[in-house]
Amino acid sequence: MLDVVLIGIKKPQDNSWEIEEYLDELDLLVQNLDFKGRFRLVQKREKPDVACFVGSGMVEKIRQLVINESLKAVIFDDELSPSQQRNLEKMLPVPVYDRTFIILSIFSERAKTKEANAQVELARLKYEYPRLKKMWAHLHRQAGGTGIRGGEGEKQLEIDRRIARRRMQKLEKTLARFEVGRHTRKKQRQFLINIALVGYTNVGKSTLMNQLTKAHVEADNRLFVTLDATSRLWHVDPVLKIVLTDTVGFIRKLPHDLVASFRSTLTEVAEADLLFHVVDASHHQINELMKAVDDVIGSLIDENIPSVLVFNKVDALNRLDLLSLKRQHPNALFISAQQKIGLDELRRYVIDRFSDRLTECTLFLDYAHTKNFYHLGEYGQILHSSHLEDGIEVSFRGFTERLETLLRDMPELELVQEPDLEAVGESR
Repeated sequence: MLDVVLIGIKKPQDNSWEIEEYLDELDLLVQNLDFKGRFRLVQKREKPDVACFVGSGMVEKIRQLVINESLKAVIFDDELSPSQQRNLEKMLPVPVYDRTFIILSIFSERAKTKEANAQVELARLKYEYPRLKKMWAHLHRQAGGTGIRGGEGEKQLEIDRRIARRRMQKLEKTLARFEVGRHTRKKQRQFLINIALVGYTNVGKSTLMNQLTKAHVEADNRLFVTLDATSRLWHVDPVLKIVLTDTVGFIRKLPHDLVASFRSTLTEVAEADLLFHVVDASHHQINELMKAVDDVIGSLIDENIPSVLVFNKVDALNRLDLLSLKRQHPNALFISAQQKIGLDELRRYVIDRFSDRLTECTLFLDYAHTKNFYHLGEYGQILHSSHLEDGIEVSFRGFTERLETLLRDMPELELVQEPDLEAVGESR
C-alpha cells in the first residue's frame, strides 16, 4: 500500500471524537484503493479556507511532511472545490484528492451491472466537469470521429465540456429507461409485499439477505461491497411471499451527486411496504450511523414509510450491553445474521405485521369443474378440502386482492363462507 496523509478540519461545533471517526472511516475507504493513511493532520478552523481549505501554515506543514516521509498523496476528508484543489496541487509535490473522489473511485471499481456503471459514471462526470483541464484527452477518444481536436486553451476546454455534457445527457436518458423497466416489474409483483434492507455500509445487510433468501449476494467485511439493488423472494410461509431488496450501503458525507445518481435504484426504498433499517449493534456510535441513514432516506423520499430497526451482530455484545440496547429500543429486532440468531423472530414479525393483508374463506367447486381445482394454488394456499355429494369444499387462504381476482377468473367457484379476518389472525 502507498503511504498518504489524511487531512481534516475541526470546526467549533465539532467533537474531537467525531473528527477521529470520520478519519477512521476515510482510512478504511482509501485502503480500498491501496492507500494507507500513515499520518493524520487536523486543523481547528471557524470554516474552511476559501483558497486552500486549510491555512497557508498547514499547507506548508503538509508539504514538509510529504517530502520528509516520501508520501504519495494528500487526501482531504471533505469535498474540495475545483479552485481549492488546483491551488493545493500547485503548492504540493504529490496528487491531492478529496473524500468524494475516493468514494467515486471505489464505486467505479465495484459497479457490475449496466445500471450501476451508468450511475457511477454520471456522478463522476458531474464531479469532474467543473475540474476540466485541457489534458482531458480520454473524452476525445470516447467521442471519436474527426473535427473535434480543435486548438489549445479555451477552445479545447469548451470542446471537452461539450463532450462531457452530451455524455451526461445520454447517461440520464439511459437511467430513465432503467427506471421505466423497474416500474414494469413493480406492477408484475403487485400481490407481493416489498421490504427493503437499508443501513450504513458494512452492517451486514447482504449477509442477512443471503440467510433469508439464499441469494448468494457478495458479502465481505469491506465498505461498499454491494452497489446494485438486488431483489429476491423470501418465502415467509406458503402464501406470504416477500420481495426482499438489498440496497447500497449509506455513509456519512455521501457525495450529493452520487445520491442523486443512485436515486433510481433507491426507488426500491421509496416503493417499499416496510424498511428493515439494519444497524451494527456492536458499533460504538450507533446513533450517529442511524442518523446518517435517516438523513439520506429523508432526502430521497417525501412520504413516511414504515420502518423497523434491526440490530445485527448482537453476538458481539455482552449480556449487559444487549439488555441496555433492548431497553433503549423496545420495538426493535435483535439478530445475528452470520450466527443465524433471531431470524425466526424476524419471520414472525413479518407474518404478524402483514396478516391483515391475508384472508381465509370457504369455496365450493362442483365436480363438473374439478379440473380447475389445482389452479387454486396459483392464487393462494389450499388449507384443506372435503369431498361432498355434488362437489369439493375448499378452505382457502390468500391475499384479499388475489381472492377477488380468483373469483373473477373462475366464475364457476362459489363463495360459501365470506372471508374471515379473525380466522387468519388465529391461524398465525
